[in-house]
Amino acid sequence: MLKAIKHRGPNSMRLHRADRFCGGALASNLSKARGEGSAQDSTTTVLVDGEVYNEREDGESDAQVVLRLYHQYGRTFASHLEGVFACAIFDGDSVLLARDAVGVRPMYWGTTEDDCLCFASEAKALVGVCDDVTELPPGTTYSSSTGLAAYLPHYPPVVMPETLENTAKALRKCMTEAVARRLEDGAVGACLLSGGLDSSIIAAAAKELGADIPLITVGMDGAPDLENARIMAEHLGMAHHVFLYDAEQIRQSVPRAVYMLESFDEDCVSGAISNLFASQKASEYTNCILSGEGGDELFGGYHLLKDLPGEAEQLKMMDRLIAIAYNTAVQRLDRAMMGNSITYRTPFIDTAVIAFALQLPVRWKIHAAADGRLVEKYILREAFKDLLPERIYRREKLRFSAGTGTDNLMDDVADGQADMPAFDESSRTTAEGYTLNSPKELWYYRLFKEKFPAPCFENLVGRWDPDK
Repeated sequence: MLKAIKHRGPNSMRLHRADRFCGGALASNLSKARGEGSAQDSTTTVLVDGEVYNEREDGESDAQVVLRLYHQYGRTFASHLEGVFACAIFDGDSVLLARDAVGVRPMYWGTTEDDCLCFASEAKALVGVCDDVTELPPGTTYSSSTGLAAYLPHYPPVVMPETLENTAKALRKCMTEAVARRLEDGAVGACLLSGGLDSSIIAAAAKELGADIPLITVGMDGAPDLENARIMAEHLGMAHHVFLYDAEQIRQSVPRAVYMLESFDEDCVSGAISNLFASQKASEYTNCILSGEGGDELFGGYHLLKDLPGEAEQLKMMDRLIAIAYNTAVQRLDRAMMGNSITYRTPFIDTAVIAFALQLPVRWKIHAAADGRLVEKYILREAFKDLLPERIYRREKLRFSAGTGTDNLMDDVADGQADMPAFDESSRTTAEGYTLNSPKELWYYRLFKEKFPAPCFENLVGRWDPDK
């Protein structure tokens, strides 16, 4: 099982054995605070995938913080963790699994034929092991003794200013502090830069904090991201590394993208390909990067929100997009970065930033401009306006795969595949009832079933587009 997901932590493997329990943790060499993903004392073993930012005693690693909080709070320990995590705790009587409130770090579990509980950070580790694999939902714990239970995350209190101007200043401070937390241990060695608003803000904040790290951009020749990223990098005066790929490289990468992603959703696959190229390029410089993931969900970045008739409907859709991010946008980032052993840090998905964003008025996120246009992520733009070139400040949202140029070629790449059945009514519905939307998605599905044949794995696949 560990060998199947060795990419998640290639530098160390820690095994812990006890009566009725065997667990393992993989880790990358990052920092003392991150540790090696495990801790134990005379009664309890903790395994952790992720990063926590709680106050800690001198020398404590993330896993040791989790161990201390478990002894202090018991099953409700996850409510008190700040960060992104998937944890497994064995205390001699039962196994307790827990996942962060957004679901940034993944967790899957199932049972073997002889009723043994197995769990892992990726579903591929359970292929051939369990035929009833289930994904642990965000904000949830699972006990082998008592079953599933949700928990309420502990968000810090937010004092919301009355005016948009003062709120933007407070947001700027909150975001900058989130970036600082992720830079504090010195492990971050690069920042992903698409030239879009979110990644540009993260890069600008890192520069303001004194981080001397390179920026990483990927795309096809002539793609929109390349020029915008160049402008932003020159504006910041930071080193900038660009990786160009072509249609043949995309075609060759699709089978691995589907396998690493663990999905056949066409929107997720396109983005995963671009992210795999990005993590491949980043691996030349570091094993830990900053990412702008999460800004769209929290600050109203999706254009479909503008088509809804009122703020109530917009708020409901934003809540839905946040709720499904764990197996769409966030899953794409997690698998593609970890696929090349790159640990990713997401300042937007910070406990304090989430608490702040959830209390912002909808009209400050999706703002009616003087000319009648609806501007997405308006308050975020205003918060960092002075750090951005005019072109970046005004740039509209583009999906990552669209900005890199990948989207435009995927249909053509799929059309060239041999032994593909005709895309018609007989081939559009999968064995588990999913409706496939295009010939390329049929191709992805066939590749998926080669690696994940049991029906339970198909049932783990989420849809990014709510209308599909």
